[in-house]
Formats: sequence, C-alpha cells, structure tokens
Amino acid sequence: MTLPPPDPSAICLEIISGRIERITFTNADNGYTVLTVRPMKPGRLVTAVGIFPGPVEGEYVEMEGRFADNLKYGRQFRVTSARLLPPRTEAGLKKYLGSGLIRGVGPVLAGRLVDHFGPRTLEILDSHPERLVEVEGLGPHRREIVIEAWRKSQGLKRLLEFLAEFGLGPAIGLKIIRRLGDGAEQLIREDPYRLAYEINGVGFPTADKVAGSLGLTPNSPLRLEAGLVYALNQATEQGHVYTPDQILLAAGHKLLPEANRGELKAALGRLILTGRVKSGLQDEPGEIDVYPPRLYRAETWVAHDLLAILHTRPDCEIPRQDKALVWAEQSLHLNLSDSQRQAARLALEKKILIITGGPGTGKTTLTRVITTIFGAVHARLGLVAPTGRAARRLSEATGRPAQTVHRLLEYSPQAGGFLRGPGHKLELDLLLIDEVSMVDIGLMNQIVGALPYSARLIIVGDRDQLPSVGPGRVLADLLDSGLMPVARLTEIHRQAAGSQIVRAAHQVSQGFMPESSRNREQGDFYFMEENDPARIIKKILYLVTKKIPAKFGLNPREDIQVLTPMHGRGLGTDDLNQILSQSLNPGGGPAITRFGRSFRRSDRVMQLRNNYQREVFNGDSGFIDRIDFETQEIIVNFDGRSTVYDFNDLDELTLAYAITIHKSQGSEFPVVIIPLTRAHHIMLRRNLLYTAITRGRRFVVIIGSTAALRAAVRNDQEIIRRSRLVNRLWGGR
Repeated sequence: MTLPPPDPSAICLEIISGRIERITFTNADNGYTVLTVRPMKPGRLVTAVGIFPGPVEGEYVEMEGRFADNLKYGRQFRVTSARLLPPRTEAGLKKYLGSGLIRGVGPVLAGRLVDHFGPRTLEILDSHPERLVEVEGLGPHRREIVIEAWRKSQGLKRLLEFLAEFGLGPAIGLKIIRRLGDGAEQLIREDPYRLAYEINGVGFPTADKVAGSLGLTPNSPLRLEAGLVYALNQATEQGHVYTPDQILLAAGHKLLPEANRGELKAALGRLILTGRVKSGLQDEPGEIDVYPPRLYRAETWVAHDLLAILHTRPDCEIPRQDKALVWAEQSLHLNLSDSQRQAARLALEKKILIITGGPGTGKTTLTRVITTIFGAVHARLGLVAPTGRAARRLSEATGRPAQTVHRLLEYSPQAGGFLRGPGHKLELDLLLIDEVSMVDIGLMNQIVGALPYSARLIIVGDRDQLPSVGPGRVLADLLDSGLMPVARLTEIHRQAAGSQIVRAAHQVSQGFMPESSRNREQGDFYFMEENDPARIIKKILYLVTKKIPAKFGLNPREDIQVLTPMHGRGLGTDDLNQILSQSLNPGGGPAITRFGRSFRRSDRVMQLRNNYQREVFNGDSGFIDRIDFETQEIIVNFDGRSTVYDFNDLDELTLAYAITIHKSQGSEFPVVIIPLTRAHHIMLRRNLLYTAITRGRRFVVIIGSTAALRAAVRNDQEIIRRSRLVNRLWGGR
C-alpha cells in the first residue's frame, strides 16, 4: 500500500504558550491578527500571525504552528490553530481588563479591581458580581454597566471561538450576538443559514461553509430554500421589487450547481406555500413573479392607497384660485412664469400632483407658493424629505417646518415600527414630499399608508437623478403610469441662468459634454484634465486645503465635499478619506480602529444606516466631539445634537470627507469635487454624473480624464428595475 506524501504544512509543527503582550494588527472581518507573545519558557518575544478568536492583550494563548522567515518583517510564527486562556498574573489581569474588553473599564478601574480582588478577579466577575460593591469609586449605575458588559464579553468570547473555525472574525461576531443574543451559537447550529438571512455582511457562501462543516448535505431542503431566498435578496439589493421564477431558478442553480431544476422548483414551491416568498402578477401563463413578502405588500398597498387618495374628495378646498395665486405672488414678491403658474393651479385643483424638473427650473419657488396659499386657509400641512439635509433645505425654501419621513411617521423603537399608519392616520390636509427620487417602494408604502384619503399629496422630484438605494422606481413608475397630473418644469429661470453648474447639469442630462466656466475668477463649474490617479489626489488636496478655502473663505472640513463614484482603494472612499483626514484633521489625536475603519477626534463622519434608537439616519453627517477610551465611547455631534456610540457600534459610521455619489442624494454642499477616471468605468453613467454635479451650490470641480467624462455623458442606459407598480395602478382603477 502506497502512502500519500506528507502534508508540508503539517511538518515541524510546534506548540507555543505565553502571554499576549501587544496586538499590532487585527482584521475584524476575518480575525487575521499580528501579535507579540511572551513565551512561558524563557526566551525572546515571538511575533505570531494567523487567525485568533478575538484576542486581548494580557490573555494567555496556546498556539500551534511553525516558524517562517518574512523578507519584510523577519521571523514569524505562522499559526494554524490558537486557543485563548485567561491571564494568570495580576499584571496580566490588569492589562486584560483595561484593554478595552469591557465597556466602562479602562486601565484605572481595572487596576482597582485587581488590587482589591487579586487573582480571583475573573471569578468574582463571573460568579459573584454583587461583590463589586466593595470596590471604591464604583457607583451603582457604573457597576451595572460593568456587570452587563462582562457578561456580554464572555458570551462573545465563546461565540468567537466557535466562529473562528469558519474564518469569521470579531466584526461578524459582534453583529451576530447583537442580532441573535446570547444563544447565538445554538441558533446557528440549528440553522446556519440564519447567518445569511439576518446578519448584514454574511452572505450565503459563508453560511453555506458553516452549514457544510456542521454536517448539512448539499441537497438538504434547508440549503436549497436558503439559496433561493439569498438569490432573491440579491436581486432586491440590485433594486428589483420582484424576480421572475425562471430567472430566480437559474440564479439558484448557479449558486447550487449540485441541485437539479426539479429540486430547486420543489424548494421554491415550499417557500411559496410557507409564505417565505410571495407569488404575484405574471406576463404569461405558467410564469410566476416572486417577491420578498414585504415588497409584495408594499407594492400592492402603494397602488391601492394612491388610487384611493386620487379619487377621494379633499377636505380642504381653495376658493377663487386665480385670486389666491395673484395674492401669493404679491406676498412673496414673485413673478411666476406661465409654466409655474399652470403648475400651481394644478396643485390647487388636483388631489395628487407630481412636480418634476431639473435644477434652476423653479421647483423650490413653486413649493413656496403652494405652501403659502394652503397655509393662508389654515390647512394642516406636512412637509417631508427622505434625509435630514433635504428636510432642512425644504424648510429653508418654504419658511415652514419640515422633517424627515421617519420623524413624521413617528418611528418607535419600543414598538419596532412606525406609530403612524393605516390604523393611526396623520392629521393632514396636504403632504408635500421632496426628493422623491430617493424614496423606495417600502418607504412609499409607509407614507401613503399613513395619509388620510381626503388629504392632498404633492410629490416633488427629478427623474434624471439616481434612483433610490432601496428597491423600486417609485417616481419613474408614477410618471410612466399617466394616471396622475404632472407639472414638468423645463425653463431655466433668470436667477439660475447665470450658473454654469445649472447649465452643466442640463447639458449632461441632454447628452452633451458640460462646458467649463470661461471666467477663472468668477466661474462656478470647472473640468480639470488629469489622467494620473496620484496627481488627481494631489490636486484634490491642493483644492481642499488651500485654493478653495482661500478663494471662498470656507471651512474645508465642513463646506467641501469630495464625491466619488465608488468605495474602495485608490480614488474610492477608503483611501481618499484616510488622506483627507490626515490633511484636514492633523491634531485629531489617537485613533480608535474598529471594523477596518479608524476615527479620531474632530473627524467628519457619516451614519451608514438608520438607527431609530439614536434617531440618526442613513446619510446623516456630523463631527466627532470626543473619544473616551475609558468608557469606550465616541460622542458625535449631528447638527448640535450629541449622540453616543459604543466602540462596538462603530460599524454604523464611516469617515465622510469623501463619500459616494449615491450617498450624497438629497444633500447639497457649498463645494463639490468629483474625481472621475476610467477606473470608475463600472459606475460611469449619465444619471450618476448629473446627480454629482447638482449636489454643488457654489462651486463644482471635476478632476479626471476626458474619456471618463465622455463615457459617463454618453451612457444613458438606465439599469432597468423590475417593478409592477404601473400594472397595479392600472389594474386597480
């Protein structure tokens, strides 16, 4: 019998035990770590590299691996497996507890705990936490924080050890334990595909790897159903409301090549039968449209509620409409154009009106006129926008209070949803929604579901902008349906006609190359030719730190926004933010690094997703006021309101000196700088460029190649999103 050759990686494996002295680097996504260990046997410090399940300085580690020489970093111990053990000395305990492991415990309190309880400190925390009352200076409130944080940290430790087997690091572990709680490991063992369903950042391939390790077979019904749900959710993330069954089955087969079509079709049937997906309208007999249930409900009810609003008599009427218009023009010292006056009449007559147009066409003026007239008859008005910035701009434009959709609908963390809805309608006669191009089908469902059928609805948006980040094409579908009155504003008004920003935006929307301002001192839109990415970065730094602040007297950290087509390295958000942070915030002090991102005091940051408990929403930006390494908290100032983040919640934030163009929707900035190269080719589309240009108020600069600019202008191919809203509107008449 011939034996297989030995595995080279299994040759000369050594075991080293010792105390972790210093953690040099850790990747929170996969647990890859570089650390220094002081071996138990006398000798030199050892640099170890490999996967560690959430190591902490001061802990003991037992590592298996082998030494290897690295040309750049020298001799390293490459770890194949590692087991972490609690510290054994008082010095180690102090370092361990004061390392940031426990919220509320820094080096000072860690020292007091260990000085008081000695080697039994961890035992006290585990089994007798009531004895913490003995520690001087530890009040009741902070004591409860420490006890709860210790309990969570130990649960996380156990989970991280389990996850490390599958290459999942601390970042994912934190998300899992927040979502699934202390019983996360058992829940994952019962259904590993919950990782894909419920944990942001864990896809089906990772969950599938865990499932395979836990013994699930390739043709397990659990696996086939999970694969199809994942494929459906992938389509949703691309903006689709539904996916035809044939496309879904093909995507499922690509993901699960071991399964035949019959098995996948049976799995889809089970998903429909159990209500985990919904089947809807179809074009041909035998075809099925497959929806996530929430989107099926949203699309159905948006159509139903809009038609009900459209055909219900309004409670609030405007008598003598022509006189009301004349009065509004005189009161506001305006001279409306014929198209604006006609649009205003429609707003006074119709139950629903869509106002659409590009920059400088008078949408803002029109909203002022409409709200002034309805306000004069004491109508109950609601003015909303999808983001805080857009709501503030709407308030400034109309002189009336405006708010985000989420605040209007009164989201309650305790209730886990909006308090306003079909069972508790808004008390409004007129609702005006601005920036509707940003509203997805789910949010539109929440809005119209909370609106009385007797109320009027005015929808304001620009179809040429990017569609919503979430699924659907609400504004485009409403315009395409032809069922609702539309005021299309196309004339650029005299106040905006002198702006090259406005002219450039309209040139792009019509498929022409935008023209730079000719007057170098007074112009507001420029294209700077540059092909070399390194030189583009240098020019951005020069403009941000010197040229533009000197020219306009602006604060570069607050008033200048770099907008880039993509995330990532090079001219993406990742590298640009690090470079700009170092240049614009040189005195920021020590950084806290979590989830692959580093933050310092005074850094400009942006919220990445809605957090209703904190009342901070996706796209809100602010500045870091303070980083408290003792309590492990960051305090961020959002427009004068302080918001506290635990270090473990920093996956909700990112640096915001440079943001993607998608994230800029609904916002305006005094100055916008746009890098544009062929490296961005995947994203180069007309509506992306148009959206970026229209974000700037006083000054816009594009730095990049003519070829990239031309490619963006020429590419007017809209990514078609699958939606049945038009069909449902017509079918419901």
